[in-house]
Amino acid sequence: MTTALIILADGAEELETISVSDILSRGGVQVTLAALSDKNSTEITCAHGTVIKAPCLLSSVKDEEFDAVVVPGGYQGSLNCQKSALVKEILQKQQSSGKLIAAICAAPGLVLAHQGIITDEEATGYPGTTKGIKNLNAAAGVVTDKEHHLITAQGPAYATDFGSAVLTALKSADVTKKVREGMLFRSN
Repeated sequence: MTTALIILADGAEELETISVSDILSRGGVQVTLAALSDKNSTEITCAHGTVIKAPCLLSSVKDEEFDAVVVPGGYQGSLNCQKSALVKEILQKQQSSGKLIAAICAAPGLVLAHQGIITDEEATGYPGTTKGIKNLNAAAGVVTDKEHHLITAQGPAYATDFGSAVLTALKSADVTKKVREGMLFRSN
């Protein structure tokens, strides 16, 4: 079974969290939504006030292996992930195993670049949060760096494209096409 961990912190962007989770689940990926919390609570308040109850705490799955680790954006959510030693440990383990890391919005710059996960890799992120990304592709909504097992995206408008890119990397373009057709996306 293909697996993905989505890290959910207070202040995470709702759309980037739920749409990615939904697209991956529809594509047959077993998604674990895990809460980063200093209060030992699985209830996370997102950037626009939506409360999501994750099935587990991030600390309870830190030793599990995942085919992908996804970090949603949202400015405060990204800052909460940035200062977490646990998030850094999980991302470093994922990177050293050569498995996929995906981040969107503020997370590529504020989390991945800050924690040394992105160094010279091509990446994108939300304008104003990308200072630490040396090889920034500001024109792209989604950047897939296959060589470094990295997918980044600019923000909420690209959430479904981002989720689709992650699904394609984990499964195939055919699986992603079927999922998108079932969701009534039209190809151009």
